[in-house]
Amino acid sequence: MRLFAASVFIIVAACPALAQSTPIAQNLPVPAVQDPVSGFTVQDGTFSDALQSGGNYFYSQAIGQSFSVASGQSSTITDIAFWGSSEYIQSNTPWNQTALSSNIISMQIAILRTDTGTSDFPIVHSWTIQTGQFSQVLTGNYTAGTLSPVFLLSTVLAGNYTLGAGNYMITIGGVLNNPDGDSFAWTDGIADGSVPATQAYATVGDTPTEWGTWIAIPDGTSGAFVLNGVTVPAPGAIALLAMAGLRGRRRRDR
Repeated sequence: MRLFAASVFIIVAACPALAQSTPIAQNLPVPAVQDPVSGFTVQDGTFSDALQSGGNYFYSQAIGQSFSVASGQSSTITDIAFWGSSEYIQSNTPWNQTALSSNIISMQIAILRTDTGTSDFPIVHSWTIQTGQFSQVLTGNYTAGTLSPVFLLSTVLAGNYTLGAGNYMITIGGVLNNPDGDSFAWTDGIADGSVPATQAYATVGDTPTEWGTWIAIPDGTSGAFVLNGVTVPAPGAIALLAMAGLRGRRRRDR
């Protein structure tokens, strides 16, 4: 497994009267490839633990990916979809699963602010959702009895939380029943971190003081996800648009 990088984002502006859920940020999964040794089609992934684990799980690693809300806009989060699998450590029959390992009891999805000027990124909002509340759909890359299955997981993110303009990071990690048992692996996304907008970060808990200190990952793999919401101009921007429309009408009236 590799530490990885990145996210790709699309900010969509909409008129409030026509508001609908659209991608705020997304990083689609890397296409599956054929393993030259086994001959099977595979997708890689990277361990990502819940922030609330405190770095006390077996792998003690969490991943975060950058995205931004453009100046003059705000985005109200509605739902999320992401790709992932179970990294089986203790299961006796891991390759016949049709759902994530029962050791992954819930998923924590957190949004952090990154434009702080330090490596201490504060959490601005977090959801911890029981695994059973996610829709889990097997992707076409699953080979029963041979490969760890990759799932497309999706859920509503309640609360109508709104992000203002700025730079953020999303983390997705598993909350485990047995901290040394089966873990969550976030399926790789297509972004490689080669441009700032796709930068990814990692925090590890090898020592108690390390957890929560985010280290930039310049390139590599990344997590596949789509964060949806409603993005609209900020009130000031709406007022400017209205004034521009009024001026245009006045010109036509002359």
